[in-house]
Amino acid sequence: MSDALLNATLVELAEGGYAGTTIAGIARRAGTSKQAIYRRFPDKTALAAAALANGFLAFRPDPPLRGSVAEDLRRYLIGLAKTLTETPLGGAIRSLSSYRHIPEIAAVFEEAENGQRLALRQVLIATPFEADMETRIDLLLGLVSFGMLVRGYVPTAYEFERAIHLVLGLVAPRDPRPFSGLPGT
Repeated sequence: MSDALLNATLVELAEGGYAGTTIAGIARRAGTSKQAIYRRFPDKTALAAAALANGFLAFRPDPPLRGSVAEDLRRYLIGLAKTLTETPLGGAIRSLSSYRHIPEIAAVFEEAENGQRLALRQVLIATPFEADMETRIDLLLGLVSFGMLVRGYVPTAYEFERAIHLVLGLVAPRDPRPFSGLPGT
């Protein structure tokens, strides 16, 4: 499978969305023909799924150092954020997220999420933070997903740092200020 073709597909998806992406546009960007693409992929969906899977492979996190859980989580999340902002993968994810009902697309998202969860489990396993591990992972990955899909950006290093400390219980929650307009407050 040609990396140039898959990368061209990611760029087209990121720039034009799934509906605006055409095999002709991908062929033009990749410097190939529509016929050559159709010899490898039966349709746009199969090509988009292959490109998305290849894009997720670009993120190869370093194994945990085991010196600090917070530092290992920070390294992982910053690496993920860099991949999502410095490659067309982030835009492609945004354009394909509403197409998760398509089995080929859903399978790629599920495999990527399983890989991300496994990597974070490897950080948290056999540490005091192993309790409620899946919820901690949900919160950290949720920060990335919510930032990307709802707010339209990937959280900053500072936001990751704060979230990690909160998820690990390393920062005491602040007392909320009482609302002065209610009786008894």
